[in-house]
Amino acid sequence: MSYTITLSESRKFLEVKATGPITIDIVRQWSADIEKMSRAMDIRRFLFDVRTAQNVCTVLENYFFAYRNSMELNLPRDVRSAILVSERDQSHDFVETTLRNAGYNVRIFTDESSAVKWLEENISA
Repeated sequence: MSYTITLSESRKFLEVKATGPITIDIVRQWSADIEKMSRAMDIRRFLFDVRTAQNVCTVLENYFFAYRNSMELNLPRDVRSAILVSERDQSHDFVETTLRNAGYNVRIFTDESSAVKWLEENISA
């Protein structure tokens, strides 16, 4: 497995940390895993730390994930997802664009504290 999923210290979001190239098979698997965990824990916010993991999916794979696979996996649209990238990595830009166009609340960040702040805003205690 080239990713881990953990509960944040604040217990307000799940953190997915990728440790190798991101393929469409990995995205499908972590999406299914996150969906199960988020339902069980009633958590609707996610931090995808891909600072050391480049997206190697094709443009079509990214597009079909946003518009087909996400529906097949029954991924809810009422979640908030932050994608934490390294400053020079633009391989995740199209992912953000397609997911946002498909109705998901996703943002790319290069600063972890900004990503965490955005994820934790407007959460009732």
